[in-house]
Amino acid sequence: MNKKALFLLIIFFNCFCGGFSTIHAQEKKTVTVKGMVTDAVTGEAIPLANIGVLGTHLGVAAGMDGEFELELAAWLSDHTLRTSVVGYATFEIKVKDAVQHELLKIKLKPVTFKINEVQVKAKSLVYIKMLKQAVKNIAQNYPNKPYNYSGYFEYKTTRNDLLERSKEAIVTIYDKRGYERSNVEKAFRDLNCTFSEVRRDKTPRTIYDKLMNFDDIITADVVRHTRNVLDTLNLNYIELTNHGWNLLDGDSVQVIGYVAATPSISISGDAGSTKWSGKIYINLADFAIVKNEMIIASSNYTVLGRNLMAPQDKIQKENVRMLITTTYKKSQSTYILNSVHITTNYKEGGDQVKSQMNYVTTGVNTDTPRAIDGRQYFEEIQENTAFWQGYSVEGIE
Repeated sequence: MNKKALFLLIIFFNCFCGGFSTIHAQEKKTVTVKGMVTDAVTGEAIPLANIGVLGTHLGVAAGMDGEFELELAAWLSDHTLRTSVVGYATFEIKVKDAVQHELLKIKLKPVTFKINEVQVKAKSLVYIKMLKQAVKNIAQNYPNKPYNYSGYFEYKTTRNDLLERSKEAIVTIYDKRGYERSNVEKAFRDLNCTFSEVRRDKTPRTIYDKLMNFDDIITADVVRHTRNVLDTLNLNYIELTNHGWNLLDGDSVQVIGYVAATPSISISGDAGSTKWSGKIYINLADFAIVKNEMIIASSNYTVLGRNLMAPQDKIQKENVRMLITTTYKKSQSTYILNSVHITTNYKEGGDQVKSQMNYVTTGVNTDTPRAIDGRQYFEEIQENTAFWQGYSVEGIE
């Protein structure tokens, strides 16, 4: 090979490698979309709106203040970012256009189909019948045999607006029977969980620091658990109201409001509840429950969760207000628990405390589920830095 040919070959090789390195570097670059979702009519923030990249599992839920932040690989710039929430028209924008805004202001237009939103004070036998039909269809709409959910869980508390502690974990849930409505004791024995990975903001020093606080997530699955609006024997004590028909992920859903004048523990699942209300969303095609929003005011709360009351007064909280949002999503032929978001505010010793829990299902196993005996309330898991550096939350499509 002459020197000229060798020289050209070296230039070509360097250009090729250099080009490959550039492409590889570009793939590693990320872009960040920061935004706020509001009602186009009232200007009020819309909490828990879904912001996702079409064609991928990537996405995030807006916070209670409507704000969100989503970090994406730069190569997704030509993809479409969609914002959706029940009762509003969807909003779409290219990722490359969204990142041009320091704060992307997404104003969603309210949409109601067929029936205007009204508050019907008289109890309607129609809605009672719909709820009973939804319960009857649970066996065909949700896993009716043992299963595992694998998922991502995060929990953090602030005291007087200052971060007190935060924790993330990978959790596996095991249901011995599958979705069936039974008594509280049976459901408690059949639903168990364990954790495999944990990341914290600080080294745990006390038993309190090692608490997982996951029981409230399990009981937020209103289709599987009891003591909620789906307990049909209690419907005579619950006022049901019509909130119209809306679209959710392209399906028509009936939204039914509910409130109990005297929310006993058998209705609300909370021993100290003083107020209890919410909205439940039913897919009109198959009567599957696809979403539940529940607000609970309670006289007390403990570090073990609202369903596990402890006798020691020193650990009780006061003036508790909880917002619990549970969503379900169709995966292949059945619906599964998609996400749970819980925000709790309470007073403790003169301090204002706020806790936030978020759970997202990332995998389902109904073929060979792993049996789990008991619930894990405390953890002593050493943080695996390598795992968390390579982990990203991707929900079920």
